[in-house]
Amino acid sequence: MNRVLLHTCCAPCSGAIIEWMLANGYTPTIYYCNPNIYPYEEYLIRKEECTRYATGLGLEIVDADYDHAAWQCCIAGLEGEPERGARCLECFRMRLLSAARYASEHGFKTFTSTLDSSRWKRHDQIVEAGQWAAAQFPGLTFWDKNWRQGGLQERRSEIIREQDFYNQRYCGCEFSMQAMHDDKKMARQRIKRLISVMTPKQKAEQSAAVWERLEQNDAFRKATDILAYWSMDDEVQTPAFIEKWTTVGKRFYLPSIQGDDLIVKRYKGTLKPGEQFGIPEPDGEQVSDLSPITLILVPGRAFDAQGNRMGRGRGFYDRLLPQLPNAIKAGVCFDCQKLPSVPTDENDIKMDFVI
Repeated sequence: MNRVLLHTCCAPCSGAIIEWMLANGYTPTIYYCNPNIYPYEEYLIRKEECTRYATGLGLEIVDADYDHAAWQCCIAGLEGEPERGARCLECFRMRLLSAARYASEHGFKTFTSTLDSSRWKRHDQIVEAGQWAAAQFPGLTFWDKNWRQGGLQERRSEIIREQDFYNQRYCGCEFSMQAMHDDKKMARQRIKRLISVMTPKQKAEQSAAVWERLEQNDAFRKATDILAYWSMDDEVQTPAFIEKWTTVGKRFYLPSIQGDDLIVKRYKGTLKPGEQFGIPEPDGEQVSDLSPITLILVPGRAFDAQGNRMGRGRGFYDRLLPQLPNAIKAGVCFDCQKLPSVPTDENDIKMDFVI
């Protein structure tokens, strides 16, 4: 079979191309080079899906390093360009130059890219970038086949369903993300997948960074009584933060699920498993007077820069927060939970700020 290096952007774009190559006498080596993808958790999920598919077919996959900072330098000054504009061309040139270099160094005569399968991209830009990259290395050719033709686009959709691929709704970078519009179900599913690939170390580091930012905020500095939450595994971690500030005079309150509502209890150092989901909650009675609370730390599935919040779908906080109309509401989340735009409805309560 003929050897070809296949630069791969994601599994959904790759499936039909790889299948066609194997059926037509080509053995692709998969080259995963996508420093444009944001956030890092998104990069990991796309890489894992590509790896799963390639490994299942007995194909080699090469993982290029993720260097988003270098990519940002590459497109500096083009951040405001529209999709399919000059920024995309520079992005293609960077990624395909990396593929061309690897191809030249490892004895490939031909390379191509699954970028041409994406509905988000222009064929002429990909060809221009690929041919330019190939020209940097003598004897190397960019295969400029249009991978959307010949029934491959239809087969692409079929393979996505057959393989149950994670299928993103934006090209990959933070700028293309601006145009993404998830519904609530899709957004919750996507955020759940992003958090699932975070390691305990990453969660701890990002949690520490969140609390460091909060500690510099005037609302936190002035607050004596704070409604927080005892974190689950997929939330910004609160135990060490609560214990730290309890010892220096701040009073914390935690929610307790009672039926379809949240009630508030004072945290005094001991916890018990909650009745519904086993989430730790304080011993003791419900706090009826919430007026001393001046700051609320609100978890959620996703937030945006406008303060919009999307919860888990049960509406607990949307029923609780109106009981504290004068308290400042701070949305708390990991980086991957910050979206350009959060789908909301009339029942969703906005945050005063997001950390």
